[in-house]
Amino acid sequence: MSLNPPAGQPKKPDAPRRVRHGIKFRRKNGLADLPWTAQAFVEVIQEKASLGSQVLGMEYALSGQLASFSVDQGLVEAQVQGRAFKPYSVRISLQHLTPEKWSEVVQLMAKEAMFAAKLLVGEMPVDIEEVFEECGVQVLPQSWKDVNAECDCGEKTHCKHIVAVTYLLAERIEVDPLVIFALRGLHGTTLLERLQEARNVHSAGVSQSHQSAQLPSQKAKLPPLEDCLNEFWRPGKKLSDFELLPAQEHIPHAVLRRLGASPLGGKFPLVGLLASVQDSLRAKVIELRQRIDEGGQ
Repeated sequence: MSLNPPAGQPKKPDAPRRVRHGIKFRRKNGLADLPWTAQAFVEVIQEKASLGSQVLGMEYALSGQLASFSVDQGLVEAQVQGRAFKPYSVRISLQHLTPEKWSEVVQLMAKEAMFAAKLLVGEMPVDIEEVFEECGVQVLPQSWKDVNAECDCGEKTHCKHIVAVTYLLAERIEVDPLVIFALRGLHGTTLLERLQEARNVHSAGVSQSHQSAQLPSQKAKLPPLEDCLNEFWRPGKKLSDFELLPAQEHIPHAVLRRLGASPLGGKFPLVGLLASVQDSLRAKVIELRQRIDEGGQ
């Protein structure tokens, strides 16, 4: 029996076909020291991938065999070029949370300013898993059964193409941890917006810098206007007829607190610098007011 391919069918090369300008795995230390969020995806994929697939998957990732790679609409899609003429299509996804569950998660996260502050600067809070678990769901996969990984190469287990895409996904998560939320069905920027809104509602009345003015209540019914024509344009006799509003408690840096941490980097935190400016201006205004009061006496 001949081992040659049928006439007209091209023979597969011994090595994968090279991809021009392919997407490469660029971490210098490989999979070492990955963030715990990214490491979770690597571990669950390696559970079902053979050692050979893991080795070849890393070779594919390092040599740039990925012709395309995207994370959109909660789905990872990639084209991985192998020995065949056409690249293989790989899709990786997680089960999406329902809108109701996302609302529970956001409301629970809004109770602690730390979550918004960390996520705004691109850091994943260490207690994030506890928040999701309290809502009865999970944010990171716990086993390979939690990940839907598909490749049209025909292999039944996780192939080298899926492994290569997973390594690129881990590298992406290290740069942008909010990708994890997108894989659960909510885009990272949308999560931050909803979290900020929930924080504003949660902190209402606690960190307001200016509370809404309230009109004093009237204890007695006022007489008709026609009975007050002779007295209408004269000054009132008693201002004490109105209840005086109590002075609101001053809360320093209330606006900055509501805005949360700044997404801008730098040697000195921007919020701290703005707070120092506010304190200096407030002290200067108080000093000027005292001088004016002393000059008028």
